[in-house]
Amino acid sequence: MKKQLVLISLLLSFFYSSAQELEKIKDYKGWKWEDIYVLSNEFISVAVVPEAGGRVLEYSLDQTNSLWVNPKEFGNKYSSSDEVKSNQWRNFGGYRLVPTPVENCALGADGKRSKRWPPPVVIGDAPYTVTKIEEKKGQAEIDIQSGVQHLPVPKWIPKEKTFSVPKEPEESMQYSRSLSIDQNSSKVYYLHTLKNVGKTTIERGIMLSSQHQSWSDVKKQDGENFVAYIPFSPELQLPDGKQYHINVTPELHWRFVNRRRFPLDKNNPEHVEKFYNIGTNWTGEVAPGIFEIHFDYNMMGGFHIISSSSWVCYANKLENKVFAKYFEKYDPKLKYDHDVNIAIYNSGLETGYLETEVKTPIYTLKRGEEFTFKETHAAAQVLSLPVLSLNETGVVTSKLKYDSKEHIVTAQYGTFIQGELLLQCFNDKNKLIEDIQLHQVSPLKGIDLNTVVPERTSFVKIIVVDKDKKEHVLDQLVFNEL
Repeated sequence: MKKQLVLISLLLSFFYSSAQELEKIKDYKGWKWEDIYVLSNEFISVAVVPEAGGRVLEYSLDQTNSLWVNPKEFGNKYSSSDEVKSNQWRNFGGYRLVPTPVENCALGADGKRSKRWPPPVVIGDAPYTVTKIEEKKGQAEIDIQSGVQHLPVPKWIPKEKTFSVPKEPEESMQYSRSLSIDQNSSKVYYLHTLKNVGKTTIERGIMLSSQHQSWSDVKKQDGENFVAYIPFSPELQLPDGKQYHINVTPELHWRFVNRRRFPLDKNNPEHVEKFYNIGTNWTGEVAPGIFEIHFDYNMMGGFHIISSSSWVCYANKLENKVFAKYFEKYDPKLKYDHDVNIAIYNSGLETGYLETEVKTPIYTLKRGEEFTFKETHAAAQVLSLPVLSLNETGVVTSKLKYDSKEHIVTAQYGTFIQGELLLQCFNDKNKLIEDIQLHQVSPLKGIDLNTVVPERTSFVKIIVVDKDKKEHVLDQLVFNEL
């Protein structure tokens, strides 16, 4: 094994030529903002725009951006005033956050806590401050921080033609985020921190949401090619015993299309069949324990479920690119917004987008306390879909199988890490009998495994060996469990 790793390290010394960069670019891609921070390496580019509510407006794999960006908001910068009406949501697109639960963030006309849309401005729309920029060997990092968000926020009262006026802040919080990339992977590492900077104890979490590009051409509206995958388990159901909730009714679907798209007629059987339903974009179970949802421009509604393995993927089927999020393990003992750690929202606003939403637990924070939530985004080129499983090394799109007659193992993957692919073969005593060096892999190319193994093999591991000779397990299989 030692000789094998020496050979691999020599090969990798020629293979690795990538380096990470962090640049501040004015008017990046014609977006019109002054200061846009772009972190990039050979595989990905990530654009952070502090003036646009601190949002990440690009996460690209090989020039394909996974995020939808709203051109109507290019260059716009807003104040931190929370006096905004329902039609004044400053939606820049991209990757954003909302404090949870959102239902009690505003002050209603009756003086009680209420829901308001748009969500709180300071933490969602107003400019952020850059607190750290660091580029060192192998890594680039940018940290940003919001202003102080006071709750409850004012709410527009149409009948009185005025805003509700909170007497004084009952809650005060501040959000900060650390974002970093490394040299030889497609990963983006996030640390999200919410701090109670007020005088009273609060119960808050955050929802971290990516608005994804969901059509190849706005005129085509080919949303069936842009999907989300979520792992689920019958053992993790919602309090009412259901596996998931869809917050769309046939009447709401009909009303949205009739008002926003084109006139509908309930005497027209074709109209009724197409639009008087909860939608056909909630595809369902496409592989054991994997739920798929695709985008539908003529739909407005959400899907709530517990991600049993604490990951979610957005995939572009036209290009076979997968953008994954994996995050802290779901804890049934903790409290979550709507009792779930994942939501998928199908938005028909603007040109439309599919939204993958990760929800942190809701924590009780005393004065001066904070919580930090760890999340990683990662991307890979694949050869097939759906995504069947993932880990920190990559995604599985075709399960690892063993042909006992031909002594061949087969599978398909996408890797988040650049390196050398290694197949380790073990006997029934769990002793390593052979290392099979396969080929170089990177996030830019799907992996098709089809390899003969020794007849004595009882167990295999698929390993990616990175430039530092660190081994990352992509998959494994015990033959006698087949």
